[in-house]
Amino acid sequence: MNGRCPLPARASFRDLLRDLFGRPVTVRPGPAQELDAKRMAYLAAYRFDDGSPAAVAVTDQTLSVAAAAAIAMMPPKETFEQVEAEGGLDEELVEFLHEVVNITAKLLNSPTTAHVVLRQLDPVPGEVFADIAEVALNPSIRHDWQVGVEGYGEGSITFLG
Repeated sequence: MNGRCPLPARASFRDLLRDLFGRPVTVRPGPAQELDAKRMAYLAAYRFDDGSPAAVAVTDQTLSVAAAAAIAMMPPKETFEQVEAEGGLDEELVEFLHEVVNITAKLLNSPTTAHVVLRQLDPVPGEVFADIAEVALNPSIRHDWQVGVEGYGEGSITFLG
């Protein structure tokens, strides 16, 4: 294992989302997000080019919907109602969320570490590779943030490295 990559700075993450969504975004420290079998979330697994784990990002369902809808410029109220009725993100919304977490990978790269890419985006609870679970369960660094997207609400993201 190469070690882990640096996690993004809060301001850099905010600016990235603001530029992606074309609307104001706030990112502030939040409470530790704990995974719960009764609450849907999405886990983005980032790996170095050699396949070893680099970092993990977990978005709660609220932020997952907000980010997917905002990047696609979908109407927030109707999108949240659709997700509530279906019990989770449909394939199209997952693709939009994938785009957001994929672009976020650029914040995990630095000139002094190996190249990092998004390798998978999975719903949790669900199957997670053992090496990715190890990063999530025993991080050497952790950021818990509340992210507000103007017009779409506020949700949580946790970066683990």
